[in-house]
Amino acid sequence: MQIKTNFSNNTIPDQYGCNVASDNLNHGINQTSFPFTVTDLPKDSRYLSWTLIDYDTIPIFGFAWIHWSVTDYPVTSDNLTIESNFSQLATIPQGRNSLDSLIQDLREPLWKGRKFRQSLTTHYSGPRPQNGIHHYRLSVYAMDSALNLEVGFGLNELMNRIDNVTIAETSQNLLYERRP
Repeated sequence: MQIKTNFSNNTIPDQYGCNVASDNLNHGINQTSFPFTVTDLPKDSRYLSWTLIDYDTIPIFGFAWIHWSVTDYPVTSDNLTIESNFSQLATIPQGRNSLDSLIQDLREPLWKGRKFRQSLTTHYSGPRPQNGIHHYRLSVYAMDSALNLEVGFGLNELMNRIDNVTIAETSQNLLYERRP
């Protein structure tokens, strides 16, 4: 099983991160998820789950920043393509990202009361490193059965259940650089 992108040097294109015009951002967040393909899925694969995590935030915040988590994507062939903007169009469960965290609440004290919060915290949250280049780990899991998690699940819930149903997994580091 492999992850394939058409990104030059494994760098997430600007259209999926913070280096876009502000009118393409939702409260500073780019919610247009990037496309990728998963090839050579095992024969017994029935569903996919995936996560996108920035571990370069550990020295900054004390934890890895969750940008995206998805579960129970039905497998229909040996190779599957996740289309651009999948996150906004999908009806399958997506988990909470790190915008649903104490750090975000401290950065924006009125965040919890905002109507848009639910949409921003349960979908793709594009890369927006404070500065420089960050590494984003895209991990994909082929599963033989669904996890049946609800929209807004926690990454801990996904990780606590996934071992019992995973038949293959693969990961790839992707890069993104914030530019002025």
